[in-house]
Amino acid sequence: MRYTASFYLRIAFQNLVVHKARMTLALLGILFAVMSLVAFGNISNGMKKKIESEIGKFGKNLVIVRAGLVFAAGRSTRQFSESKTLKLKDAQLVKESLPGIVEVVPYFDVSYPARYRDSTLNVSVAGVSNKVFDIRNVDLAAGRYFTAEEDTKAEKKAVVGYKVFENFFSGEDPIGKNILIFRVPTEIVGVMTEKGTDFAGQDQDLQVYIPLNAFMRRYSNVDYIKGMYVQVQDGYSLTDMKSTLRGFIRKIHNTRPEQKDDFSIFTMEDILRTQEEGIRLVSVLTVIASTVSFLIGGLGIFAIMLLSISERKMEIGIRRVVGSKKRDIIIQFLSESVIVALVGGVGGILAGFLITMIVNTIGGFPLVFSMNIPLALGISMVVGILAGIYPAMEGTKYEPVKALYS
Repeated sequence: MRYTASFYLRIAFQNLVVHKARMTLALLGILFAVMSLVAFGNISNGMKKKIESEIGKFGKNLVIVRAGLVFAAGRSTRQFSESKTLKLKDAQLVKESLPGIVEVVPYFDVSYPARYRDSTLNVSVAGVSNKVFDIRNVDLAAGRYFTAEEDTKAEKKAVVGYKVFENFFSGEDPIGKNILIFRVPTEIVGVMTEKGTDFAGQDQDLQVYIPLNAFMRRYSNVDYIKGMYVQVQDGYSLTDMKSTLRGFIRKIHNTRPEQKDDFSIFTMEDILRTQEEGIRLVSVLTVIASTVSFLIGGLGIFAIMLLSISERKMEIGIRRVVGSKKRDIIIQFLSESVIVALVGGVGGILAGFLITMIVNTIGGFPLVFSMNIPLALGISMVVGILAGIYPAMEGTKYEPVKALYS
């Protein structure tokens, strides 16, 4: 007697329905394993996509020089040491002396309170030249950028983030009005479009840009800068430019060979690499957890199938009497174990998508599907086959007459 695939599937699903509590316990391990693989694959891809998008918005071909040296403050925390050795003239020398550079924008950033009438807001203030709007891709919702002439004259102008506008001027035109930044009256000339939080976790909508000369003289009274944005020409290696900048700045700072740098240099690719290292670490932990869950799920299916075969001696005997061969018994029980594993896999995929939607909604990540879905289903099928081989072989050991009368 020959049986079709639909026959084996029908028997498998009937057994799944009849022993639904037992089978549910057997497939839970598979479900959790697939859920973790699918959810993390989708979420990590969404995180990478968001990071790449944020880096693209930050600016093209940028190398960032920051005063002070990066040091580890803990297992996952990095901080900048303070340094006052980076000057405006350093930025000018970099632009004038090194080939392959499109623009250099020195900056000084700090958090200050801003006030308008009775409202106060803590904002991130950056003193910059007006070239920052080109290299940082800053778009305006209203008004204009401050000019190079206003920077030269150290005029107190400001281009503010969208949340600053919303908090202070809801329903009002902010252009031309003055806000107090660290007790200094500052005229708003422009409002940026909404930008959200950048890759470093800073809210760009609470950003305020002020002409650098005005900032250094009237707001902070400093003669040094916090850093510079260096935009590199297309075709130039950012890695090579980092090396060139490091050697050049050490030279103009008269740094001896045995001395450490008093500055740090990094690119957006460095930041992306750091973020991806964290994602890879979580990925390894997820794979380990999924592997354990697959093993537990496989053992569960193995145990349930052994129990099922011992309870179904009569069914096996009847099948053998009416002409079923040993391979038919093997195929039947293998198909049942595979179906249980695949049902767990499909449930894991659905649960993984649900978790993905929740996390993406909370984190603001784009929805990106990973290649883990077919992989997870493939592993589920393999686990089902491996878990069902021994019980299926055991089922063929029952002789028809003994099975019927046992």
